[in-house]
Amino acid sequence: MISRIPTFSVLSRPARLSTLTALSALALMPVASPSYAAGHKKVPETPVRATLGDGQVLMGAISTKTLQLKSGSGDLDVPLADVGEVVPSTGGKLGEADGRVDVWLKNGSELRGTWAEPKLAMSIRVGGNDVPVDLPMNDLSRFQLQGAARWPGGPIYRMRTRFGDDFLVDPSKTHLVIVNDLGTFQPLLSECQSVAPVGDPEGPWRVQLQTGTVLLGKLADDKVTVALPMGPSEVSVPLAQFVSLKVESWQPVAPPIALAAPVYSGERDGMGGSRKDADDAAGLQIGPDAQLGTNVEMDEPAYAEAAPADVKASMESGRASSRTPARAKPSAPAPAAAAPAPADAWFDNTAIAKTKSQGN
Repeated sequence: MISRIPTFSVLSRPARLSTLTALSALALMPVASPSYAAGHKKVPETPVRATLGDGQVLMGAISTKTLQLKSGSGDLDVPLADVGEVVPSTGGKLGEADGRVDVWLKNGSELRGTWAEPKLAMSIRVGGNDVPVDLPMNDLSRFQLQGAARWPGGPIYRMRTRFGDDFLVDPSKTHLVIVNDLGTFQPLLSECQSVAPVGDPEGPWRVQLQTGTVLLGKLADDKVTVALPMGPSEVSVPLAQFVSLKVESWQPVAPPIALAAPVYSGERDGMGGSRKDADDAAGLQIGPDAQLGTNVEMDEPAYAEAAPADVKASMESGRASSRTPARAKPSAPAPAAAAPAPADAWFDNTAIAKTKSQGN
């Protein structure tokens, strides 16, 4: 006879039920998404404003950090943080310009080329929710980012190309390599008083240093490579496409100020003529057509023309008629400085474009 050996469970029935319940609860717990695992940070979004050709304006944000531009100087990666705005190079809509754009950096530099893969997914706040929108890029007429223009202080080095580029150069990081019978020289652009080709950019160049040294020779390469203070770290321009490299000084433009016209009532100046005639003879520009705050070159302040000393003296010396004493000409106020834009204002290239046009 074979005896059946009794089996024993280590856990009692209540304990087994408790263990099963705990395992079931563990299986139902949500698993953290890999995108938000410990230590992962959500990519911050950049506020943007997109204007479409039909007049729609979309205010939202994108997570893109770099704008890729195919230019005559090669493929450029432009940090979006340095971009002020992007507009079709021919005006109108992006589709009408075949994707060619002018990229305005916040320091006034312009880079021209084709926007590579211009696809932007942005979110706009509507009804308390972030609504995703795929921008119709062919209908895009203007793309702006926040931030005021960063006017450069002091002299700036400005390069222009036949492609339509017009950008600022960092002279402290840009070397020119000149080769002639005396040897090879690599001056920093910041050491140069002037730099220009003698004729054809592919021929000899004349480089005058601030020390007075003048060098003549060809550039060592068939392109000139310059560092940029904003945007791509450097740009290489083929010599055949080089236009100019100039040293300029820019100043913010104040809005025009119209001065009130003085009232003339046939007053005499004590010398047989009207005060208005005397003022006209003095060349004063006080009236509704007079304006201040015009663009200034090389940091020279703009002021309304003052009356000559002899005219002022005649107006204040008592030679005027006793019946209608002469009144002193109101002095013109100094031009108002351009008010700084708020940090969250949308970039606008109008003022800086006007200043650049004066240097062309």
